[in-house]
Amino acid sequence: MTHKDILAPGTPSLGFGAMRMPDISKATKMVDTYMESGYNYFDTAHAYAGSEELLNKTLVSRHSRDSYMIANKLPPWSITKPKDCEDLLQESLKRCGLDYFDFYLVHSITDAREQHIEDIGMFEFVLEAKKRGLVKHAGFSFHGSTQYLERILNRHPAMEFVQLQLNYVDILRGPAGEWQALALRHNKPIIVMEPIKGGTLASLPSAAEALLKAHDPNRSIASWAMQYAATLEGVTSILSGMTSLDEVQDNLKTFRNVKPLTPEENALLENILEEMGKISDIACTGCKYCHEHCPQGIDIATCFALYNEIKRGDNKYDWNRKMMYATMAPEKKADKCIDCCICIEHCPQNINIPAGLQDVDEVLKG
Repeated sequence: MTHKDILAPGTPSLGFGAMRMPDISKATKMVDTYMESGYNYFDTAHAYAGSEELLNKTLVSRHSRDSYMIANKLPPWSITKPKDCEDLLQESLKRCGLDYFDFYLVHSITDAREQHIEDIGMFEFVLEAKKRGLVKHAGFSFHGSTQYLERILNRHPAMEFVQLQLNYVDILRGPAGEWQALALRHNKPIIVMEPIKGGTLASLPSAAEALLKAHDPNRSIASWAMQYAATLEGVTSILSGMTSLDEVQDNLKTFRNVKPLTPEENALLENILEEMGKISDIACTGCKYCHEHCPQGIDIATCFALYNEIKRGDNKYDWNRKMMYATMAPEKKADKCIDCCICIEHCPQNINIPAGLQDVDEVLKG
């Protein structure tokens, strides 16, 4: 089967984000179903614990090398000296069982890491790895300010593509539209990450879900966000962190005949945003980048997930969320935060994590 060139213009492709894959048996079925439908772009990272090894077992060891493409990433927070770049690349290649990566990105760039990335020469390293045949395409994933993105695109024009967090919340209520415009101005293909904002746009407040179901009861809530992202200008692939075969099949259904939303449907999304705005929540995507930097070892992502489920729900299952919080190990709970703020600089969403943990403690203990 002929596969789409991910960096070429045309109908966007569905990408398989391997960050949250389940056990090997379920993951194997997901990988095969995805590939049998004509898609072949897999995204992993050195920082995604177990993901590289799982892709090795479910994909690399079972399929011919020319039948798939794998993107991997260089983590700035794990690098203290230039040699670390080479060591991490080689480690990722070994974990994946590969001789080269089709795509290699400087990972999760934020303003706080700007000087460090330049001092180490991470962009230059990725381009040098491309010259050596260890990388086919060089790019970066970005979570910083619009001003910083423009500096990167001006300083490093050899970067071939950008990976941006684009979804209808961050575009219609945040700066993501500015990032998209910059990528278009610099003629950089866009790979979309977090199209459903870490699951936020797959599980909306009940009033918001009712609006979407009234419009079309036969489609999933998540499919609206996937369709929105897939029809943005300049986008060539949309990554979905699929965790089950049902999610794979739902995404495949969305992409079989993807087309832009109608004016009526775009207006409906504005109503969805209004409903979401009525409920306070924490914009955590569950990436866990903050976890390894928390000196207390708090399970920040779980704390925020339980808090958000309570805030977005209809109160019927509040007891369940509070019970789940109560059964967490004491050292993993929100009240162990010492307000050191180290976590904030590692958060792609720029969340004030200590303040959020204080809210979590008040709500889930109450």
